Amino acid sequence: MLDLKITNGRVLDGTGAPWFRADVGVRGNVIVAVGDLANVSAAQTIDAKNRIVSPGFIDLLGQSESSVLTDPSVEAKVRQGVTTEVTGENRGPGPAVGPPTPERPWRTLAEFIQHLEKKGTAINFAFFVGAANARGIVIGDVNRAPTADEMHQMEQIIDQAMRDGAIGLSTSLIYLPSMYSKTEELVNLARVAAKYEGVYFSHMRDEGDRIDMALDEAFRIGREANIPINIWHLKTAGRANWGRMPHVVERVEAARAEGIDVAANMYPYIASSTSLSTMAPDWALEGGYDDLQRRLGVPDDRAKILETFRKGLERRGEHAVYVARVVNPEMKQYEKKFIEQIASEMGVPGDEALAKLFESNTTSPAAIFFSMSEDDVRTAMHQPWVAFGSDSGAPTPESRASNNAVHPRAYGTFPRVIGHYARDEKLLTIEEAVRRMTSLAASRVKFYDRGMIRPGMKADITIFDPDTIIDKATFEEPHQFAEGVSDVIVNGVAVLRDGKMSGATPGKVIRGKGYAGK
Repeated sequence: MLDLKITNGRVLDGTGAPWFRADVGVRGNVIVAVGDLANVSAAQTIDAKNRIVSPGFIDLLGQSESSVLTDPSVEAKVRQGVTTEVTGENRGPGPAVGPPTPERPWRTLAEFIQHLEKKGTAINFAFFVGAANARGIVIGDVNRAPTADEMHQMEQIIDQAMRDGAIGLSTSLIYLPSMYSKTEELVNLARVAAKYEGVYFSHMRDEGDRIDMALDEAFRIGREANIPINIWHLKTAGRANWGRMPHVVERVEAARAEGIDVAANMYPYIASSTSLSTMAPDWALEGGYDDLQRRLGVPDDRAKILETFRKGLERRGEHAVYVARVVNPEMKQYEKKFIEQIASEMGVPGDEALAKLFESNTTSPAAIFFSMSEDDVRTAMHQPWVAFGSDSGAPTPESRASNNAVHPRAYGTFPRVIGHYARDEKLLTIEEAVRRMTSLAASRVKFYDRGMIRPGMKADITIFDPDTIIDKATFEEPHQFAEGVSDVIVNGVAVLRDGKMSGATPGKVIRGKGYAGK
């Protein structure tokens, strides 16, 4: 007797092999049979109606660790076919500085995981511990190297987080405080993660003019710490770097030939999305956002910061910086506009417009940067070692209701790869697209019981129509769910059934090899 049987589907098992006809049988949270199950009874049967039955998609860079606490359905991810989100970029969900608060009632990764498990989630989550967590706790947002004692404290923080269940170490080297970390510091922390069979995922120090330097650093960390490394959201950013992706591919291929276990993931768009403060020079951000605002009030500092703004805008070209969100209600008129339009409305140059946005908001505005070329996106996507990550959290119902500006990748990453690039553009086969989203992604984070349709694997399953799956979200109208995914099964339980959310929360936290609990 099965708990669930999926019939009449075309199985793509996640290995990249061609589809085959088979039923899939589930008992509890495990796939127990793949084949002709016509004579086997089941408590529940899903008729796949000639659709594709594949492993659930793994988002190798989500950002839903906050939104899932208020909206456990993470509907935008579920409707893309995502069954597992990997998150914890930069500071991540823990450990934290300061005592617990009502908004953040945890101080360690273990406490956060317990909080999430109590709240419930529709999909699985796995967490990195950020090198930024350790540096922020021990040193703060200060540009200096740790002392020997401080280095030991940072290593102990990473060690504890790995035993709490982290799957590895993450860095995000363009943000505070990680921008001040030297390579030696990161190697030391990566060695701690490696001790627990962890992995190292990085938003590299540069994705544009100095990308070779950033690649050198990533390779060095992998080599010296003896740890698998993954490059988050692979890109060559800035007009001056368009066309350089083949060079980056050659660098990665050479590192792999050397024996460094390196791969990457990406999102299928020509624009990124992050804090507008990334346009400020590193020195101006030391101490945090408040110190940036203070320095804008010092004439000599302001002149230097504005010069950096001018050069950044010139390097990016026109219509490259789109201000998505601001905090100050009095500045809302400047949301969803390019910086050129904002500058025109303010009656000031672009650099001064940026300064005014920073001066008028208590936290940095969010921006969408149109910084990549389509050719480079396609070149990266063609590589067999490139998986996918949305680099986005699932928008909550409140966000959708308020029509906040978000990057369309929050709604469309995975259907866009299959529907647009695989089916319509034929850049890769649907079988290969599914492999990258499933077994390849699982292997990069050492999930050995997920990512394939095979007996003994966890029952994370996505059913989609290969003829209709597509993203609908655009930069102008981002709050649109993807289409074509009919059913999503997480740990044997349907969270999306025949196009309707079930309200179930069967998701689990997938802990790393160092987990010291029960």
